Amino acid sequence: MSQWKIFEPSLEGEYARVFKELLKRDGEEVAKKCGVIYLPPRSKKGRGRFIVNLLTKTYSVELDRQEIVDLIAGREVRGEIALLIARYLCYSSGGGRKEDWIPYDRFPGSKQYRSLFDRYVIRPFARSFGYDPERYKAVCKRLGGKRERLGGLSYSFNFLPRVRILTQLWKAKKEDYIPPTANLSFNHSARYYLSVRDLFLAGRIMVELMEAEAKKLERR
Repeated sequence: MSQWKIFEPSLEGEYARVFKELLKRDGEEVAKKCGVIYLPPRSKKGRGRFIVNLLTKTYSVELDRQEIVDLIAGREVRGEIALLIARYLCYSSGGGRKEDWIPYDRFPGSKQYRSLFDRYVIRPFARSFGYDPERYKAVCKRLGGKRERLGGLSYSFNFLPRVRILTQLWKAKKEDYIPPTANLSFNHSARYYLSVRDLFLAGRIMVELMEAEAKKLERR
């Protein structure tokens, strides 16, 4: 996907702009609103850091260095995951306690990203796991998924502290020539924490992390 289609002016440019805005925010207020931990600076000149969980990983948002570090791997992360974490902290408005599952296309303003969501989230999800539901189950468990009693094979995830994702898979029926289908929904309150563009990125990251976990299983 060409970055210019969804990032303004570029992913790196957005990341720098978001961090600049984040530095203006009150750390304690951000932490309360977003459900994360804020560690104040040790000196008056410092800016402190946030501790944020995304699925099963923990990240440190280093305000002084303006970088995000994977605490387990001990290295900086960049790209869409870093941008999404920074935007979650910076632009969340908070609020909302209604937790019904909402399909992506029912979020206001999602129309411009629906074709991308289908192309980069739903289709890869169905293609990667629709012919091997046992692998899907194993991956979901490894990523902290909780089995849900909903349509298809359903698992919910705490993607970010206030953003939850529901994945649903209907396996292929080869004997009837029926291809696999999939769906990915968000909790109703997610709209207060991520824009519709960012929800698309969250869905894409979710599927990419599932695919990466599946490859780890293959190497075992």
